[in-house]
Amino acid sequence: MEAQQELVTITVGGRKVMVPGQTSTAEIRTIAGLDRGHVLARTSDGMNRVVSGSLQVREGEAFAVGRSFTKGSMDDARLLDELERLSHFFDLETDDRLSWVLIYGYGLPEGYNRPQIDILFNTAGFPYIPPASIFGVYMERGLTYGGRRLPNYYEALTRRLFGREWAWFCTGHMAWDPQRDDLTTFLVTLDLMLADPLGERLEDGVNA
Repeated sequence: MEAQQELVTITVGGRKVMVPGQTSTAEIRTIAGLDRGHVLARTSDGMNRVVSGSLQVREGEAFAVGRSFTKGSMDDARLLDELERLSHFFDLETDDRLSWVLIYGYGLPEGYNRPQIDILFNTAGFPYIPPASIFGVYMERGLTYGGRRLPNYYEALTRRLFGREWAWFCTGHMAWDPQRDDLTTFLVTLDLMLADPLGERLEDGVNA
């Protein structure tokens, strides 16, 4: 007979509940009386990290509860699904309304003055328009490429979120199909911009 798992007490949205040490976000939602549309984020050192699927929890841990999507539109449900998928590949933090998404340690191509950077984008209008269309993308300050400043990176235009200042990275107009594109294709497009931030490859092609 399989031994019963030890229960631990955690806090979910300000409420203490008892869950198995090896659990899942679905089980936590059920025990805490939440509907399946609520996103969960593990709270640590003042930050909320989005979690999904199976996870190990410890006594006394706290989880923030994001707004419920099941009573909203299908577009909201899609955003929830995509954030949970991204959480498997990136260390994410969100604000309480899931309007701002922070990705920690986003990898940069060679040539930059650091191997990775934290990036911040807004989900307003998603999925009808790409993320960052209204507010742009924000990155940590002090970024350079090949010892030069990026032409579309503005340290003078800052926004304060998550307890620090962010510099604006202008993405310009992105081609976007709301039926086909998603947060992953948005990040792929951002990768392409970061791979050639000074337009040197385009210039080489024109001059060839």
